[in-house]
Amino acid sequence: MDEFPELQKKSGSALVLSGGATKAFYFHLGVLKVLQPEDISAIVGSSAGAVVGGFIASGATVDNLIMALYQKQVYLPKFDRWVKTLSSTMLFRPKYRGIGWQSLHTGLAGLHFLAGLPRLNNHDVVAEALDMLVHSQTKVSGFLDSSALENLFRTLLPSRDFNNTEIDLYVVATCLDNGHRAIFNGLYEFEKDDDTFMTDVPIHRAVRASASVPGMFEPVKIKGKHYIDGEVKRTLSADIGVSVSDKVIISHTYQPLQLNGHGSVSEMGWVNVLKQSLSIVLYERIARWRQIYEERYPGKEIIWIHPDPEDIDFFLAPEFSFRPEVQKKMIKCGEIAALKALSGSS
Repeated sequence: MDEFPELQKKSGSALVLSGGATKAFYFHLGVLKVLQPEDISAIVGSSAGAVVGGFIASGATVDNLIMALYQKQVYLPKFDRWVKTLSSTMLFRPKYRGIGWQSLHTGLAGLHFLAGLPRLNNHDVVAEALDMLVHSQTKVSGFLDSSALENLFRTLLPSRDFNNTEIDLYVVATCLDNGHRAIFNGLYEFEKDDDTFMTDVPIHRAVRASASVPGMFEPVKIKGKHYIDGEVKRTLSADIGVSVSDKVIISHTYQPLQLNGHGSVSEMGWVNVLKQSLSIVLYERIARWRQIYEERYPGKEIIWIHPDPEDIDFFLAPEFSFRPEVQKKMIKCGEIAALKALSGSS
């Protein structure tokens, strides 16, 4: 969690944007409505944060991105392009061929298992069946095709080169093959411990890799290795922000819900129990790193922006939603959180 001395500090703020699916995408837009982009000298983004960061660093305005959510298409003057509204059908395309092949393979394994049932006398049949099901899942590495997101960036951005962004951009991904962290950027190329900085990967490819949620999207192959969601290796990657600026603004949505005695998340169904559990795990990682950063770097100004822990509407909102009412609510949550954090830092 030390700084990278190889990275040069610049004036202005470093903005660190977390993952968190479309929910985080909208939240970060709300945060950016409050911040002054002209004061931001670097953006560090993982997953959804990489998507937002890629657009903003390349010159898109927050207002244009928000307009693109609510209209069938919107013109982006900076890019001289018309952009269609982001939708679930655009970004979440099932890999029908892969799903079909996997289903066939699983079905054949199931038939083979049934044919061998007489040999399983005195065995735990349920355990054997579960083992068969798990071991048969080898024909598809992700059920959704993320190429649409890559194509959107490829066709829309004025440049695919990190060197040409208006704000220094760092897109983070995790190497599935060796567990290392990849930091795609336009300034630094070196390896240190389990971190690899790369400058020769186009923005659209880097963003797709960073947003490849394991199990949902297939890993993205880059230079002979496969990459997945950047939050898997290091939640937030705030160490990069700390290395490039003495003022760091961190926006994340990993906030467990606090009911303060008014009921329990356990009464909200298994999906929300899972969401709360994951939020607790990630929040605890962030809390530990926050303590270390603030103790180790007392001279730095670090501002943490996150949802209100008592905001049950934010917690219950779907992680993958394209409904206008959800989008507006999440954007507003980002605005409120940013205003609260900035007023507390002044």
